[in-house]
Amino acid sequence: MVHKARTRGALTVLVLILTLLGMQIPGAGAGGASTARAADNPAEVVQEVRINDRMLDVAVRSPEIDGLTHTRWVRLLLPTGWDRHAQRTWPTLWLLHGGGGNHKDWTANTHVEELAAGRDVMVVMPETSGCSGYSDWWNHGKGGAPAWETYLLGELRPLLERTYRAGTDRAAVAGLSMGGQGALKFAAAHPGMFKAAASYSGAVNPLYKSPDGGFNGPDAVKLGGLGCLTDWKRLWGEPGYPFDTTDPSDVRRRSIWEHNSPLHQAASLAGTPLYVSYGNGTDSGTGWQWGGPPPSPARCTDPAAHGSEAVERAIYGMNGQLRARLAELRIPATVCASEGTHTWPYWERELVASFPMLMRAVSA
Repeated sequence: MVHKARTRGALTVLVLILTLLGMQIPGAGAGGASTARAADNPAEVVQEVRINDRMLDVAVRSPEIDGLTHTRWVRLLLPTGWDRHAQRTWPTLWLLHGGGGNHKDWTANTHVEELAAGRDVMVVMPETSGCSGYSDWWNHGKGGAPAWETYLLGELRPLLERTYRAGTDRAAVAGLSMGGQGALKFAAAHPGMFKAAASYSGAVNPLYKSPDGGFNGPDAVKLGGLGCLTDWKRLWGEPGYPFDTTDPSDVRRRSIWEHNSPLHQAASLAGTPLYVSYGNGTDSGTGWQWGGPPPSPARCTDPAAHGSEAVERAIYGMNGQLRARLAELRIPATVCASEGTHTWPYWERELVASFPMLMRAVSA
């Protein structure tokens, strides 16, 4: 596969800012209740496209997906010997895209196809929306579509198990930015479902308040709403103080935001192997390229957040809070804070660095 790194520029930065929106799974109906709601699993496969010997794109229709077509794609990297009629099943690695992304992102921007070659694992790369938040949306208290958590974990997951021989008890999850938030949120909301979780530049605290007047978590959600041409309050409502009011007692829908925040739900990550990486907003080059030796631990220098790239500076602040909270709870995590920006070369490096841990968790 030819590596296709994205060009950088103002438009790319704007799209990646929307990635911050990836923060949590909205309030009522999230977690176990959402999975139960999908017990009858109305999701169905409507199309398959074989990309190559190992890559299969599957279009899935579900009423939990917003929009007139109610259809989204999922890209599968198939292990050697895979057959839909096999007597055995295969463990899965879920890779979640960021804001503005889709099911093609990981194969278009990393060497995941080569990385997974020879591993006894199925890689699952689902498409949501550019501002999904990997959440069952609040919708001003009405609930309903889009219900991304219900769709992914309550419908798509069992559909893959039933139709494509995905295993039922050996899965790991990882994601970048919005997907990093989703990976840790899913692991916290469904203990035991995923045997390991990794976040690369994850938007892990939607209630982040910048200490220097920079990007706040709710700012990113609002921009995400613009990018999706929808009312941002559909996700989790207004968070209240200190973002929407000067009255400390006016917390509005803060409980929804906290319920869906990896930072605020960190205690539920106990027992799950974790990998957390983030940069400081400074682009000095990754110091690594595909085909070379594994990324060196020397890259994890815990630099100060002095870079000029606004998105990763906010990510740096969020992840510093999560790191401190995990330490307070005495929850082990492999953490790499380094120089870096909100771009694919850094995310691919961290995918490669975390891949052995993810594979150990599913024994692939």
